[in-house]
Amino acid sequence: MKTTGVVVCVLMLTVFTVCPVLPWTMRQVVAAERADRFVQVVAHADDDLLFMSPDLFGAVLGGRVTTTIYLTAGEGPTGWEDERDPREYVGDRQAGIRAAYAYLAGVRDVWRSRILQLGRLPVRVDTLAANPRIRLVFAGLPDGGDPRADGGRDALARMWERGACVRRFTGPCPHPCVRREDVVATLRALYDRYRPTVLRTLDPNPQDWHGDHTDHTVSAKFAAEAARGMKLKMLAYRGYTMTGWPANLSWQASRLKEAVFQVYRRHDYRAASGWRYAAWLKRMYPIRPEAFGP
Repeated sequence: MKTTGVVVCVLMLTVFTVCPVLPWTMRQVVAAERADRFVQVVAHADDDLLFMSPDLFGAVLGGRVTTTIYLTAGEGPTGWEDERDPREYVGDRQAGIRAAYAYLAGVRDVWRSRILQLGRLPVRVDTLAANPRIRLVFAGLPDGGDPRADGGRDALARMWERGACVRRFTGPCPHPCVRREDVVATLRALYDRYRPTVLRTLDPNPQDWHGDHTDHTVSAKFAAEAARGMKLKMLAYRGYTMTGWPANLSWQASRLKEAVFQVYRRHDYRAASGWRYAAWLKRMYPIRPEAFGP
């Protein structure tokens, strides 16, 4: 699919005024290959912090090129089960993830934003002003927990499994109906644009009996499908399924992971509490490449 260029470019001035003092340097994390360029594809704004970290931190701390793509807006049932404004909540989550990356990078939380019109699914790209190698990309598709999406809940899964046509929950207007092939084409266009050497995503085939969030699983399938035929090192990480597994991060790594996540969670009222967050902050479980299948 042919892609078009930048349609809109604006400056965003959300400022975290105090540069962080991180708990430790994490030299082994920073020691990523200097030639590598990273792309992460996840479902929600916090999946990367909870399930791919501290691996994720190496590129940010080491000044590598890193782009994280969030497929859903992450609104969930906000505004359906409570009185909150779901679009404000989406904005809060995006502000939280920007603040977390800026904190980790040790710079002010100031970003430049632009819209990329990539086929039928335009995306917003936020670039960290003080370190333009760090980018966050928001596709704005409906969260799986939102019953207001076209056809109801599990919009991303229905797009993948049944070819459902779904409109974005947030993003530039108008909101055309997009299908599985449109999401794959947009991801492929982003890969072509940013030329990653490493693709990180979530577990595409969780085996544990209690399963994972459907959005996590399907986002991984979209990520892998878009990468088909490309020369990429693909890494996957367990999501909810690691909750009951043994804690496997060092005290230092867990402390850094918690410090970064605390910056994010100040913006996310739904992440304000919960024992599972404490569990995830002490764990990270990468998966062997064969998890992606043939």
